[in-house]
Amino acid sequence: MTDELDVLLADGVIDEVLGRLKSGKEANISLVRRGEVVIAAKVYKDRATRSFKNNTDYKEGRKVRNSRTQRAIDSGGRFGRDAAEQAWKSAEADALYRLVGSGVRVPEPVMFYEGVLLMDLVCDAEGRPAPRLIDVAIERDAAIGVFADLVAQMISMLCCDLIHGDLSPYNILAAADGPTIIDFPQVISAVHNSRAEYFFLRDFDNIVRFLAGFDPSLAVHTADGRAIWRAYVSRELTPQFVPPPPPPPRATRGPDRRSRPDNQGRPRDDRPPQRFSGRPPQDVGGRSSQRPQPQPPQQQQSRGRRRRPKRRW
Repeated sequence: MTDELDVLLADGVIDEVLGRLKSGKEANISLVRRGEVVIAAKVYKDRATRSFKNNTDYKEGRKVRNSRTQRAIDSGGRFGRDAAEQAWKSAEADALYRLVGSGVRVPEPVMFYEGVLLMDLVCDAEGRPAPRLIDVAIERDAAIGVFADLVAQMISMLCCDLIHGDLSPYNILAAADGPTIIDFPQVISAVHNSRAEYFFLRDFDNIVRFLAGFDPSLAVHTADGRAIWRAYVSRELTPQFVPPPPPPPRATRGPDRRSRPDNQGRPRDDRPPQRFSGRPPQDVGGRSSQRPQPQPPQQQQSRGRRRRPKRRW
């Protein structure tokens, strides 16, 4: 049992800790009971033990409401570092509250208390905690439906000016209601982050490459991510946006007729036959293409050797 959950028990926020559900690089997930309901409690790890240690690119554009706290974060002092750490942990709760009801399937938050995020438990069709998408086998016929569902969620998220920033099959749950996106502490501001396009296209490419492993025909949708981003930049993106169909494959060039064999099985040459003129054939530069005949050794020796002048004393 962690110290953070002890605080929640002491304050009466939760009634019982049932056990550890998952331990990850960023946080630990535990099952807790709150009244008669079993929910998930996410306890974030310290910065020194997280994988997002260098999270400057993710935090670009984030602002806290208190101007004094924001100045302390910008100055980099001890109080500012503690405030930045708290802001990093609360970013996920803020994103979940913003995305609930927007068309993005996420765990519904219960509360964020003393650095611990309490949220609904995502379950599969049998009522058990939903597995990650990386841990399930997807039928080829079902891959296109999963892909369309996730693309629609990414579009709805972008319409909220948010980008997941680390989307992969490791943080998508195979829930009973459909694929559910989790883990938002590194969420990106699509408006204020200078690398927003990079993070969005990286998320999109991760989904395409993973699902194309089950249905290779999905690989043609790689360019859909750029079409979605162009629509967002031009302010034409809506939750109902559908990327244009991929272009048809280019027609392959036919074989070169000049290399087609004739009836005797020899390569056909369309050039006119050369006429013998009694002289060696000339190449393009006007030089003879006939190899020079080797000269007798005496001639080569006499031509290549020069007499040294006699030395005067």
